[in-house]
Amino acid sequence: MNAIGSRKHLLEEKICELETALSALKAQLRREIENEQHAAINKLEEYLNELDNKHANLQAFWRTLREEIMSLFSGNSSHAKED
Repeated sequence: MNAIGSRKHLLEEKICELETALSALKAQLRREIENEQHAAINKLEEYLNELDNKHANLQAFWRTLREEIMSLFSGNSSHAKED
């Protein structure tokens, strides 16, 4: 009976060690997932900033284009007829 109790005790110790190791791995996995999420959020912020810059540049381009077209059709139409 003593051998059976000893074997049972060793199995319980191994199970405890494995559960501890599993808990540590789960915690590490949670940290990795959080780090990935933070990195993704930072990249999203960078992407949104780039998008804002492109949008501002596009607005400035369209404003300039509109002004050029308006001046071409309004003020410079007499110059175009002379050429």
